[in-house]
Amino acid sequence: MIRALFALIAALVIGVTVLPADARQDDVTLIRNARIFDATGTPAFRGDVLIRGGTIAQVAPRIRRPRGARVVDAKGRTLIPGLHDLHTHLRSPAYSAPEDMAKAWASYLVNGITTVNDYSLSAEMLEPIRAITSGPDAIWAPHLNLAVRAGVPGGHGTEYGWGDFFTMKAASPRAAHLIMDRALPYRPDVVKVFADGWRYNRGPDLNSMNTETLAAIVSDAHARGTPVVTHTVTLEGAKVAAAAGVDAVVHGIGDRPADREVIDLMRKQGTAYVSTLVVYEPGDVRTITDAEETVLSSPERAREAARAARGNRVVDPEVSSRWSVLKANLRTMHDAGIPIGIGTDAGISGVYHGSATLREIGWLVQLGFTPAEALIAATRTSAQIMGQGDDHGTIEVGKRADLVLVDGRPDEDIADLWKVARVWKAGREVPLAELRARRDDPAMTPLPTVRMPGPILTGARADGRTDLDTLPVDSTDAGNDHSDIAFVHRDGPTGEHPIFSLATFGASAKPFAQLVLPLTKGAVLPADASRFTGIEFTARGAGTYRLRLESYGLNGSEWFRTDFTAGAEEQTIRLPFAAFATAGEAQLELDRLRALRFELTGEPGGRAWLELSDVRFY
Repeated sequence: MIRALFALIAALVIGVTVLPADARQDDVTLIRNARIFDATGTPAFRGDVLIRGGTIAQVAPRIRRPRGARVVDAKGRTLIPGLHDLHTHLRSPAYSAPEDMAKAWASYLVNGITTVNDYSLSAEMLEPIRAITSGPDAIWAPHLNLAVRAGVPGGHGTEYGWGDFFTMKAASPRAAHLIMDRALPYRPDVVKVFADGWRYNRGPDLNSMNTETLAAIVSDAHARGTPVVTHTVTLEGAKVAAAAGVDAVVHGIGDRPADREVIDLMRKQGTAYVSTLVVYEPGDVRTITDAEETVLSSPERAREAARAARGNRVVDPEVSSRWSVLKANLRTMHDAGIPIGIGTDAGISGVYHGSATLREIGWLVQLGFTPAEALIAATRTSAQIMGQGDDHGTIEVGKRADLVLVDGRPDEDIADLWKVARVWKAGREVPLAELRARRDDPAMTPLPTVRMPGPILTGARADGRTDLDTLPVDSTDAGNDHSDIAFVHRDGPTGEHPIFSLATFGASAKPFAQLVLPLTKGAVLPADASRFTGIEFTARGAGTYRLRLESYGLNGSEWFRTDFTAGAEEQTIRLPFAAFATAGEAQLELDRLRALRFELTGEPGGRAWLELSDVRFY
């Protein structure tokens, strides 16, 4: 045993000595004189923390400064682990503005939130987002747990018109295995399942998923080491989710008090509880403190000022009742020892990225948690819910160095959590001033741009992808009675594969369905087509169609569009960019394109078809 110990020490020494000098010295930070709240359950203590190469290397009352180490004097401040938010929609800004994920990412980091779950994605978006948030030229972002989404036909998550690939649908275990076979190769960090059909009293309840289907999703995901969380808002839904073995029910039980059956199920299955109280706050309850206002972005402060000027609206008694039930059930879960994590549903109107997380933590304290318990929920427990507790969530040797230095003692007074002084993500200090400026900048955050070749969809590929290696997807009008569109790649007479689309229109007054051709993977990065004059394609059809140009920096209502007509005989159609118009005042910027959206329209209950080939820029 002694020989083995000496061998291990020798191996460690060798491992250190072969590191390059910059890894041994330039990546070393010593945080000195901190009051350390490590989230292990130990009371706060005074000491030093040494970060080496992104990892916590030492925690001790006094650490000798390594040669070349940067020293941070933390006297008078508390060092805590990086915070988590297990429920966000980063593509939605929570106020009227175009999608700008980099601003959302910045909003979390400046508030000390270093790990975030994003549920506003399709599987094709995961790779490009990972690419631009990692590496030496990465855009600053918290650690992102990127989700794929699953639901039930006619259920929540399917009614916004975002398409079958955005929320994959299953109504049976057999279908569940099929969609997991499609989703899991994308290596999601988490699977989000819309298992419960209730959706905030907006319209009628939608379909819910049964236990067997959800259990099949859980089984496949867990076999890959991927956690599963659910949109669950009712008592019966929580029982279904817990019986299926999900890792967390998210949003909170709001229709009835939690009973012994659901608590026993959650204990047996190890299911955690994430309440997202801030998305439910009634208007007569929601107030913004002076401390919270100091961390809001400029557009958020403007929105709150306008809301205050309007005054508190009359709150529906059902909303007040649900709010009371939600608060009582969080207390019940806490008292029962169910693991409690932190999530917000940020991105929903008025639920701001970053600050909402701190607000949610504050609500736990208002409902009876000690400040220390609330911080542990936001750090250690949230990491454990995601199956990441061995990697981060506490200040311990060997853990990832996600750290937040706070003015004051947030483990004693949770209001001090608004006073974030410094943040480290995996050992790198976050440039807080730079990210606050990015968050407040009215201009869109620059993203890497992909230079376009001419061909887009020539039919050269037989795997269903475009010449740009992007996956065509569908989009429709919104509603649980939305339209549908199916498309197939037909074998042409000379080896090409034209794409044939058939739309079946729903009950909307102006139904539509779109074939979407992303110009970059997942339509995340902008495409530069500025060296071209327009778009050319060969088409067959039966009437008038519309082509929309999805663009970075514009809301959907502002996307440029133009109409074209196709008949039963093939014809080549050229649409110059000068022919495209917008309903707003925006200018068409050809280096910000994201996707081409071929739109079919018709009468409610009717059908339309369109065949395309040789789509290209000219």
